[in-house]
Amino acid sequence: MGVWLRKIWKTSRGIALTAIFTVLVVGSLRIFLFASFSIPTPSMQPTILPGDHILINKLVPGPRMDWLCNAADVSDNHRYRIKGHRPVTRGDVLVFNAPYHLSDKIAKNWEIYYVKRCMGVPGDTLQIKENAYWIKNKAGAFKVSVPANKLVDAWMDSQKPDRFKELDWTLASLGPAYIPREGDKIRLDSVNIYLYENLIEYETGGEVSFSANRCYLDGKPYPYHSFRQNYYFMAGDYAVDSEDSRYWGLLPEDHIVGKAAYIWRSTDPDTKKYRFDRFFKPL
Repeated sequence: MGVWLRKIWKTSRGIALTAIFTVLVVGSLRIFLFASFSIPTPSMQPTILPGDHILINKLVPGPRMDWLCNAADVSDNHRYRIKGHRPVTRGDVLVFNAPYHLSDKIAKNWEIYYVKRCMGVPGDTLQIKENAYWIKNKAGAFKVSVPANKLVDAWMDSQKPDRFKELDWTLASLGPAYIPREGDKIRLDSVNIYLYENLIEYETGGEVSFSANRCYLDGKPYPYHSFRQNYYFMAGDYAVDSEDSRYWGLLPEDHIVGKAAYIWRSTDPDTKKYRFDRFFKPL
């Protein structure tokens, strides 16, 4: 082989190895550490605006290994997530798969994502009243502030989400609702069945019914349910225009992709101009 051919071979091999290494590094970072999403709606303003591009941290609560399992398999033994830096805490802004996309049953949707703020974590009892979120847990009872001008408008007091219409809950007056954590064994009754019915069906793959003050799973008595994962109450900062847990209920932990960390780029959707004051803004 001539000298010039050897030089070409060495150069080509170096370029190929560099390209392969770059692909592997970037791919690993996207799988285990971060992902980027663009925001099209105002449901999280003023914190996040339409046209913002956000970077999420997958180490909260931990990178989810979607590619290791069948998207249709939701059993407890087929949820893959590597332990992260820390669990989700109240106030975190999260990106997650839409739990009820085109269905009234919980299912993993691999293409539709929401971004909302976590207002209630496992072990909390959450209530909306007096234009505020209220939490009761082992630490006591307290009000949770929302980074928005107001939580509700007057019209919301008359809006009863279909999910909770039997409980007479409205967008402005909801709960109290206990948010289950993994391992909780809860007795099912005529009130909490409306909050937990879809969660139970999602975890078991069975069909829940309730009659004569008794709960049934696939036609058999089912007085208690032991939850197999954690759940969360999610809400938009711009509450008057956000379809969140007030409408569809609690979010399963296996739907969470990660915690929003930064706005890394922002473009005004009307003028198409960069909003440089929002670049690298922490969330």
